[in-house]
Amino acid sequence: MKTKEFLSEFKSSVLVTILCRDDEDYNTLKPAFNKYGYGFMVPNQNAVFIDGELKLNKHILKWIEAHEIAHFILGHGKANVEDEIDADRLAYHMLYGKGYVEAAQLVKDKFKERHGIEFK
Repeated sequence: MKTKEFLSEFKSSVLVTILCRDDEDYNTLKPAFNKYGYGFMVPNQNAVFIDGELKLNKHILKWIEAHEIAHFILGHGKANVEDEIDADRLAYHMLYGKGYVEAAQLVKDKFKERHGIEFK
């Protein structure tokens, strides 16, 4: 997979970059992936970066995009437990609303594993 960039369909002012090892910026951002997981948002740059080296399927990639965009919409800065829960809840609704039923179901199926509580 080569690095891909596109404007998010969930928030068109945000540029999503799925970054792969062949990209010159990958090694610079790898420590952030190690710290934050599969992806992270940069609020002051309206940017989301997703680790493209993890070979994630299209449903998981869409979930990550929606989750990070939810942080923008909710006005989150530094992530905390409640922010992560709220971002997954909003991501579920955004995914389902756009017809990404399989990605939305993943959010619901993994919610308790990720957050220790049932999805509501």
